[in-house]
Amino acid sequence: MGRRLDILYFDTTYYPVAAFSCAFFLYLYRYVSPKLSSKYCPKYSLLSDQEQVDWNNRINSTVHSVVVSCMCAYTMLYDDEIAEDPIWWDSPLVRTSCAIVAGYMTSDVIIMAIHYKQIGEVFYVLHHGASIYAYYYVMTYGVLPYFANYRLVAEFSTPFVNQRWFLSQLGYDKTNFIFVSNGVAMAVTFFIVRIAVMPSYWHRVYSVYNTPAFNRLGYIQLCLIIPCIILDIINVYWFYKICVGAFRICCLFFEKEKLEGKSSTGSKLLNNTFNTLFTKNNHPVSHKHID
Repeated sequence: MGRRLDILYFDTTYYPVAAFSCAFFLYLYRYVSPKLSSKYCPKYSLLSDQEQVDWNNRINSTVHSVVVSCMCAYTMLYDDEIAEDPIWWDSPLVRTSCAIVAGYMTSDVIIMAIHYKQIGEVFYVLHHGASIYAYYYVMTYGVLPYFANYRLVAEFSTPFVNQRWFLSQLGYDKTNFIFVSNGVAMAVTFFIVRIAVMPSYWHRVYSVYNTPAFNRLGYIQLCLIIPCIILDIINVYWFYKICVGAFRICCLFFEKEKLEGKSSTGSKLLNNTFNTLFTKNNHPVSHKHID
């Protein structure tokens, strides 16, 4: 599926993929998402301009995450060479994934710059900047495929994060079973693919650090460490916010279940009392007995 690199050389083979990715997601955001959303989801037309911007942007994010997650999973299952040579194995599939990510994030930065007041956030700018910086080198030089693909595992949690926002906009109550289930799935997957993988990732970085293969990278060594530190700090912060939100929603959900349980118990007690008063020897009592 690939080949072992001997030296670093500047390669623009995957630049058209990145350019197509950027153009595709801009087109999806500007034309496809608004048209299909208004056609198949009547509530979309009732959203404010700011909410529609966010909606279309999250459609982009979801499509991107599904595509990249599938490519990432396939690479992990079938491309054993990148695990054996995590620095210098040139994997076309990983480079294609990185090109798609770089193109998507470039389009997202453009959209955020245009609508910064509506959807702009400093953490997203830092996240995208660090990601583009790191994936640019993988896309261009073909090095560090294992580590790039390892970081792409994080995209598995994105659909659940976006789905929570969609459910909220569609009017789902926060104590609704679907809303709560998605929230739990979001928190669990976010933890597994963004937080729990950190020790394993940094252990692998440590295992190759200062080896001859690592030292041959020169200044590209930095994209293995600095962007990932930034991304991990941001992910920890986001996970903290997810946990706080999930805890509040679960409290509301169980409080609702508790209240409904009490209401159900009260109704049963009232029915039993009624039956006891108006029944004698398990037979209905006539009106004259009541008198």
